[in-house]
Amino acid sequence: MAKSKKGSAKKQRAKPKAEKRARAEAAGEAVEKKEVPAVDLGALRKPVEEAKASLDAAEAEAKQATEKAHAAVAAAREIYRTALAPYREACRKANHACEFEGGRGENVSDKVSFLVEKMEKGVRITVKWKPDTEEIIPLAVLKESINKAAYGYTDKHLGPKEKIGNKGGSLSTRLRAVLG
Repeated sequence: MAKSKKGSAKKQRAKPKAEKRARAEAAGEAVEKKEVPAVDLGALRKPVEEAKASLDAAEAEAKQATEKAHAAVAAAREIYRTALAPYREACRKANHACEFEGGRGENVSDKVSFLVEKMEKGVRITVKWKPDTEEIIPLAVLKESINKAAYGYTDKHLGPKEKIGNKGGSLSTRLRAVLG
C-alpha cells in the first residue's frame, strides 16, 4: 500500500504546473494567477545588438594589432639576420668565437649509430665503429623493460644522459623495431 502512495505522489510531482492549475480550476478552487508584465523585446534587443557590434569591432582591432606586431617582429628579425651574416663571417675568418648564436645551438654530443641484431639468446648491440662496446642483452631483460635496458647500455658505454642527450631513447626505438 505504501508503494502505491509513493508512486502516485511521484506522478503528481512530475505533472506540469499548467496541468495542475487546470485541475484546480475544474474543481472550482481559486487559482492565483500571476500577471507577467509586458516586456518590449525591441528595446532590450537594441543594447544587445550594439554590444555585439562593439565586441566584433574590438576583436577585429585586436586581430589587426596582432598581425601588425608579427609583421614588425619578422621585419626586425630579417634586419638582424642581414646585419649578423657579415659579422659572423668576419669572426670565422679571424678564428674568433662569435658571441651571437644562430637559430640553433651546438649539439649536446656527437652523432652515434647503433648496430642492433636479434639472436637466439637476446639482442646484440654495438656502437658503430666501437667494437669494445658490443654487448648481448638477454630477451628476459628486454621483456621487463626495453627503456631500462637501452638507458643502462648507453649510460655504461657512452655516459650519462645529461652529457650525451637522448641516445637511450633512439636505442630503445631500434630495439623495439628489431623485436617487433
